[in-house]
Amino acid sequence: MMFLVQRRLFCIVPCNKSTIHLSSYELCSRYSFSTAKDQSSDHKSNFTVVDPLQSCEPSSEKPAKTAKCRTRDTKSSSSSLNIEFFKQSGWSDAQVMKLMQRQPRFLSAEVETVLKPRLRSLQDMGFSDTEIVQLVSSCPSVLLLRDIRPRINFWRSLVGSNERLIIACRRNMFLLTCLARKIEPNISLLRECGIGEQCIARMAFAQPRVFCQIEKGIKEAIEYVEELGVSRGCKMFPNALLTIAGQSRSRIDGTFATLMSFGWSQPDTIAAFRRVPSIWCLSRKNLSDKMTFLTKEAGCELTYIIGHPVLLTYSLEKRLRPRYEVMNFLDQNKLLEGGHHQPSYIMLSEKRFRKRFLILLSEEKFIAVYDSYVAAVQGKHDVVAEN
Repeated sequence: MMFLVQRRLFCIVPCNKSTIHLSSYELCSRYSFSTAKDQSSDHKSNFTVVDPLQSCEPSSEKPAKTAKCRTRDTKSSSSSLNIEFFKQSGWSDAQVMKLMQRQPRFLSAEVETVLKPRLRSLQDMGFSDTEIVQLVSSCPSVLLLRDIRPRINFWRSLVGSNERLIIACRRNMFLLTCLARKIEPNISLLRECGIGEQCIARMAFAQPRVFCQIEKGIKEAIEYVEELGVSRGCKMFPNALLTIAGQSRSRIDGTFATLMSFGWSQPDTIAAFRRVPSIWCLSRKNLSDKMTFLTKEAGCELTYIIGHPVLLTYSLEKRLRPRYEVMNFLDQNKLLEGGHHQPSYIMLSEKRFRKRFLILLSEEKFIAVYDSYVAAVQGKHDVVAEN
């Protein structure tokens, strides 16, 4: 009977590798299974049985665990070597940590056959140690591509220098993964539009991701720019094309809708685009905040804003609001010789604005307002101090 109880117990005990092996007696006492004969007997039986838990462990468990440990040790050792390699090559601890987070494959890449030869290749192409750190940090895949030399030569010849290539890679970390055969048709399209080589180089430097689009995307952008009335011979055509090619159609429609909600007509918005295409790079919230400030606080007439759409490209916190606060302060303290009906002061260069208006705050009693404006322009806080 006891044997049957043992069998039952072994059937209900889960097969778990971490379970402690118990004797049959300990199992019986734990689960309180007994019979009348067992209760009347003072004899404690402790049968020697084969523990079925052992059968749950694969026969190769120890070798497998050992192999896993060795693999982990090997990986850990490899990672340490790779990290040390980058440190010796000029990376700081913070740069190495950021690099490994962006491209974990560097932890397992072979130092001697992958990392070291490709790093040497960059040096042979004229990159300094500092430039290599900047380039790889901006575009980590540069050390994982086998054919990186022709890619770098292509983009460097297009943008003009190592420095400009690094900046372009910061703007698009996948820049060097784009094949030349994908980009060259887009460049050919730009040439067909009458855009010169220097202008193409500036466009590639400003928005390199646009050049990585499929050829169809550039064609559609060219057609849409022309629909908006910007001809290929227009000086503003390259900027307009970059703006449209870099935006989705829904975002462009959103810009139209935002401006029209403030009273702009469709011809007004198209005219603004022809003059200042970069407005279409602004978010709807950005446009809305600036329009609200200019019309509600600064007192600008809508016709003035429509006639000077460049106003919408200025920073609200670093230019529009600080200048308005300075002019408001000067006006309230009767420091202006004449009134200012329209905010033409916003259009002045920073140098001219300081020479013409900010100099009026150079007296000791106005110095707090002066300092507050300077801090706002530098982005240290939002608005100048109130009177």
